[in-house]
Amino acid sequence: MSEAGPSTATSSTTPSSTAVEPRPLGKGTSGRVSGKWWKEEKKPIKRTHLPPVLKSKSWEKQKEAMNREKAIRQLIREQREEREQAEKARKQAIVDRRKAKEEKERLERMREKMSAKKLERLKKKLGRTKKINQ
Repeated sequence: MSEAGPSTATSSTTPSSTAVEPRPLGKGTSGRVSGKWWKEEKKPIKRTHLPPVLKSKSWEKQKEAMNREKAIRQLIREQREEREQAEKARKQAIVDRRKAKEEKERLERMREKMSAKKLERLKKKLGRTKKINQ
């Protein structure tokens, strides 16, 4: 009986050592844990399609690069706006000069017209007083 005792004791410990203990269920984000003990725990997908240069970048380096690109884009935008404003100012100056020239020509024509009328009136007046035109 003593032999049966130890053999049963070893047989009871042997199956427990060969049996696989189920893993405790983990909390998954977005339900990514299956719950089956033989399944491996799912991990985030590795970005293997990227070149090693991009994979090795840390988030801080990426953030710095993004900030630099953002600053460059802002500078380019400001320069473009300055160029557009300078172009608008140049075009507006041309339009103003043309308007001023047209106004000056209009006033000159009016002066000539008024001057001709005035000269005609003066001649008429001279003729009346000196009796030339009679």
